[in-house]
Amino acid sequence: MKHYFHQAWFVIFALAIFWDIGLAADTIPDYWPTHGWNTASPESQGVESDRLAKMLETLWEKKIEIDSLLIIRNGYLVLEAYNNPFDSDTRHNLHSCTKSICSALVGIGIDKGYIKDLHKPVLDFFPNLVVKNFDARKKTMTLENLLTMTTGLECRDSYLYQWRGLDQMKKSHDWIQFMMDLPMADVPGTRFEYCNGASFLLSAILQKQTGITAALFAEKHLFGPLGITNFRWPSNSQGITLGYGQLQMRPRDAAKIGYLYLKNGVWDGKQIISSQWIKASTRKHADATIIPGYGYQWWILNPDIYTAVGYQGQFIVVAPEKNLVAVFTGSLVQEDFYIPLGLLAAYIMPAAASQTPLPENSAGQKALDDKIVRWQETSHVDREKRNIISEKFPQELTFETYVNKAHGFSVKYDAQLLNMDHELVSPVIFRRRGLRGMPVFAVLTEDIPRKMALENTGEYMIDFYKRMLKITDAKI
Repeated sequence: MKHYFHQAWFVIFALAIFWDIGLAADTIPDYWPTHGWNTASPESQGVESDRLAKMLETLWEKKIEIDSLLIIRNGYLVLEAYNNPFDSDTRHNLHSCTKSICSALVGIGIDKGYIKDLHKPVLDFFPNLVVKNFDARKKTMTLENLLTMTTGLECRDSYLYQWRGLDQMKKSHDWIQFMMDLPMADVPGTRFEYCNGASFLLSAILQKQTGITAALFAEKHLFGPLGITNFRWPSNSQGITLGYGQLQMRPRDAAKIGYLYLKNGVWDGKQIISSQWIKASTRKHADATIIPGYGYQWWILNPDIYTAVGYQGQFIVVAPEKNLVAVFTGSLVQEDFYIPLGLLAAYIMPAAASQTPLPENSAGQKALDDKIVRWQETSHVDREKRNIISEKFPQELTFETYVNKAHGFSVKYDAQLLNMDHELVSPVIFRRRGLRGMPVFAVLTEDIPRKMALENTGEYMIDFYKRMLKITDAKI
């Protein structure tokens, strides 16, 4: 989030290590989890249980509001933890992870011939609509521009604007009319602007082309084949499914969505979504904001990892080279929002250490089981008292300052909490949030060349930020 870059007590730390290639995601699984996930010990799937135990203990000690955490490796559930009072039957609001699922439905709609052309102008889907603020730019806005959040519309409905535009759309009589009446700010396709209304228009177009709501279309063509029956996805007063959010689903079922993408759209021998759509959706189409790359309603962390992202820390992470899916649900406050990606880099990816089974670790497995039980039986979060500061981290901070004269800005950081976990992997930029000490994600980017020496990444990313944010003489 842009305003995070201006909080002086974050440090930007660059780490670029060659990505460890793991198992191929296109291997044929020995079962399909339509009726439920098979469980396995972490070591049997090449995952280190003691690292996972350490992760759960860290979340407990720091009172981080992760509600559930699931890890699927090689098709087996190797970690499933729920923070009391949540459990495996609790549906969670996936918030903007809904957008990624809406994108999947658009892909299915294309596969089935309901939608013919991604480059079709949006206005052509609504030929009887008379719109305000019409100009040549609005006429060229396409379905693909909606998918990539490059509509060119003056859409001010995201967290950057405290969702003002979203509230205005909700209060309007006709949401489609409201969105298409917005003035244009840019030429479509030239600039990323996160826009909830764009995702709503995807749902509206899908309904217009198929004759049924996106929720019913999903039940028939996506959720049904995957065995997802326990869900809720509301519509607005006009009967159009909320394509931008509000989909409620159990974490185990959210993991099925990730696994379908991991398996290139195949489920139990049937091609649910074309592999071409999976590939197109999960590659970078636009330079984005909170995460550098954006595909078709999926966020691209680097060439090997992509994720659905939702408010308060909902994530469906897919890592094909590790043959891994991770699902987080949470109630995270804004400054903790990126902690799941910190956990991914600091614990989960390093834990998936082997392509083959590891020797069973009875002590590590017992520690992990004990922490899972503790999570289930006693909440580690006092939900009446948010932002609790761990006693291990002092409120008196010791700041040091890094000055970069060449690029005209400085970075203040908490010297006590600068030490990074040297076992982190992947091209990743982290900020340490001083009081909590948890690694908080700033940006993972494919723009860091692989094999770049660690000592060179700092200056490289400083230049990247200068180009991306166009900042001069600023404090980060």
